[in-house]
Amino acid sequence: MAVDKLIWKIILDVIVLACVAVPILMIHLFAEPYQRGYFESDVSLRLPFKEQSISEGLLAGIGFAFNIATIILVELVRDKRGKGIGDKFLSGSLISGWLWESYTTIGVFTFGAACQQFTVNSTKYVIGRLRPYFFDICRPIPDTSSNLNSLGYIQAFTCQNTNAAELKEMRLSFPSAHSSFAMYSAIFFIFYVQVKGKWRGSKLLRHTMQFAVLMGAWYVGLTRVVEHKHHWSDVAVGFAVGAIYAVIVFVFILKPKKYGPPGDWEITQPQILPRPVLASSNY
Repeated sequence: MAVDKLIWKIILDVIVLACVAVPILMIHLFAEPYQRGYFESDVSLRLPFKEQSISEGLLAGIGFAFNIATIILVELVRDKRGKGIGDKFLSGSLISGWLWESYTTIGVFTFGAACQQFTVNSTKYVIGRLRPYFFDICRPIPDTSSNLNSLGYIQAFTCQNTNAAELKEMRLSFPSAHSSFAMYSAIFFIFYVQVKGKWRGSKLLRHTMQFAVLMGAWYVGLTRVVEHKHHWSDVAVGFAVGAIYAVIVFVFILKPKKYGPPGDWEITQPQILPRPVLASSNY
């Protein structure tokens, strides 16, 4: 029995996602960051090391779970209201349209997340910017006999800390992957709810949710600065990368025009009352 087009589409989607996700894993496992030097007078690298309050796993879990739950809920409601895409056949079986639309949207969201993470992680290794806690973790001993240090920019040095994972991590400051993913997830949610989450009740409910999610992403970025994981510019660039990817993915891949404007965007003709006819009078 021939495999139908939807099966081939799913297989192709998985292959494409793997082509983006696997290089991210390869970078983490095998790549080495650029060996950047430092200035002894650079006080921005002398902050104490702190444990992070939001781990990569926690952030990814919240970002994916929240968006996936929102997508499924919105598509299910749209389907119940008769605004879905209709049922589809998959290998001879009829599947609900909301389920297929949820799969497509979640796939697009995941693809965008993988692309922005590949961008920020590859940039980390190319730039090799030192984290604010560099001196605390490395405790560097400059090589006084090396000509590389003659101008005051220390390139030849040895860290007293011998933990390879920590020494690698201290060189991955720019840009902030936490901030990038947090902002990507937030902007995608804001756009998705704005376009497809039609709500004719309280106008402010949807916008309050969007604001709360945006503030959540903002908070993630702030923690990266407060906990000395990144310089403020790392977070700013991370925010920008995440926002840009969210806009590109939503506008050019998900293509929201096919859904029409949200309910409160619908333009109605104003009720124009006829002008009163003034009675003529002869004097």
